[in-house]
Amino acid sequence: MRKFLIYLCALSLAILCPSLASGATDKKLGILILARGVDPPGVPVSGWDQHIIDAVEPIKQEYDVELVLGLEPEKIQEGINKLQSRYNDKILIIPLYVSTHSPVVRKLEYYLGIEPVPAERAAEIKPLDIKAEIHMAHATEHDPLIAEVVYERAMEISRNPANETVILVAHGPTTKESETLWLKSMYALASYVKERGDFEDATVGTIMFGASPEVMKQANEDLRKLVEEKGRDSDVLVIPCLMAPGGIEDMLADVLKGQKIRYGRPYLPHVNVTKWLKATIDAKLVLWGRESKTPYPY
Repeated sequence: MRKFLIYLCALSLAILCPSLASGATDKKLGILILARGVDPPGVPVSGWDQHIIDAVEPIKQEYDVELVLGLEPEKIQEGINKLQSRYNDKILIIPLYVSTHSPVVRKLEYYLGIEPVPAERAAEIKPLDIKAEIHMAHATEHDPLIAEVVYERAMEISRNPANETVILVAHGPTTKESETLWLKSMYALASYVKERGDFEDATVGTIMFGASPEVMKQANEDLRKLVEEKGRDSDVLVIPCLMAPGGIEDMLADVLKGQKIRYGRPYLPHVNVTKWLKATIDAKLVLWGRESKTPYPY
């Protein structure tokens, strides 16, 4: 009888509190995906925002997810509050941006308490009220899934790769220090595209959108010179390293007005962005010792 009672107690523990019975200390995980939003409040969702929403939707079928479009701290706080209200005591933040070295991502790190707020920005940035354990993933960078997207965008407009130069163009950061780190990742993408597509060449440029007028002007001049130089001996294909349509394309076209160029499309719509989100979550689950629903693909 005593052994039977011990068995019943153990069985009850396993049913009512499986994490405790197994010795696991896993916390309930919520996912907060942060992305730039371009649609003004009150305006029907379209374009950029809709592409982001569509990419995230499949992830919501498997995980407890909140998507925040925009940089307003109030919106981010609301997303965190919703996850916490559903008893998530561990939150994985995924910045759906092309570079971890973006000034936007750095600002998000300050709001989320990932990095301390610099003294000179203390009046501008107040850390959010977060009770859950917070972890932050990297942006897409030169992940293999994203590299394949960029390659496909180049091939969509390619006619004769052996006589074409691919130029990847991004927003760029607002400081030279961050630009070095951002460009390192972009060069990795360019190298992949060149080798994968047998292009004559592939390189990178930025327009330093958001930097001081002097820095931005110089970046634009450098980009024009790069396009002119490469265009002397080969056809130039410009691929915007943007998450979705509706970003800097018009500005980029204005900067390069008069140049003989073929333009490619941004990352979305493409299934690999959703796959990247899934892989990012699964990688963290593996790191934390949890069993993911699908194996980490690379």
